[in-house]
Amino acid sequence: MLSYPSDRLAERIALRPRVDKLTSVNTTFDHPHDVLRFCEDQPDASLVIVTSVTGGAMRSAGAMMAVSAGRVAGYISNGCVDADIIMRARRGDAGRFVYGEGSPFRDIVLPCGGRIEVHIWSNPDQDLISHAVSALNRRESFTFILNDNFQTVLKPKIRFRIAGRGDALMSLYRLATISGLDVVIQSPDEFDGDYMPLVDPSNVPEIDDDARTAVILLFHDHDWEPEILKQAVEGTAFFVGAMGSVRTHALRCDRLAALGVSGELIEAIRGPIGLLPAMRDANLLAVSILAEVLQVAQSEGML
Repeated sequence: MLSYPSDRLAERIALRPRVDKLTSVNTTFDHPHDVLRFCEDQPDASLVIVTSVTGGAMRSAGAMMAVSAGRVAGYISNGCVDADIIMRARRGDAGRFVYGEGSPFRDIVLPCGGRIEVHIWSNPDQDLISHAVSALNRRESFTFILNDNFQTVLKPKIRFRIAGRGDALMSLYRLATISGLDVVIQSPDEFDGDYMPLVDPSNVPEIDDDARTAVILLFHDHDWEPEILKQAVEGTAFFVGAMGSVRTHALRCDRLAALGVSGELIEAIRGPIGLLPAMRDANLLAVSILAEVLQVAQSEGML
């Protein structure tokens, strides 16, 4: 069976890092998987975990940030709370800190109200971090326990398997990647980066989709679709969708029925794909597709 590219795909894509103006350091992606890999690479980093949230807040309990002498991974509030946490972590503070309602730091105001509790772990358990990263590399959930009084279940990133060619594929690839998602590309065309080449429409490579994978087809040449769609709907992907008009979608459903795919599975295919109908611009179509996938993921409790 052909496996996905390395779990470090996002790192190799070489996207431009974001710049945190408050701290004048580069900031990496903000999923716990990325934050914990940052801690693996920089063992001197402090790990910051949101342990409780009341009221409105940018992040939820379980969100993570890591702070080293020169870099930051992730964020907590994208504002003054982050600046204070970074300052405390760099001077060696550790333990529980409260911001907002009931906080001793009256000069730090949460604009949306509420209360955030964080724990700064100045010497995080590297074995625990290694086990968590290994599980997420395998796309398995991991229960992360902090000092026996807080635990959170870390889930693998949402993964986009995008099969297609042309501008629509490139636009969705860029948008999904910069959004911090895992992205796997399949295309008959050469691709500037890691991808799985498609050679024969009747003999597509086997692949290990999981329950946090969305499969998206972006072909104008629809001869590539039947076998890929059959493979996807008979697997465990939580979302399967394809680009094209209403008429095109009806024709693809007929072709799948001719291949012996059940009506129930065919009905699960989303087409025309996109939360907003009839997007004729590749970039706007990408936004529309991303929004639809995330809407489904949220409705199924995956975000």
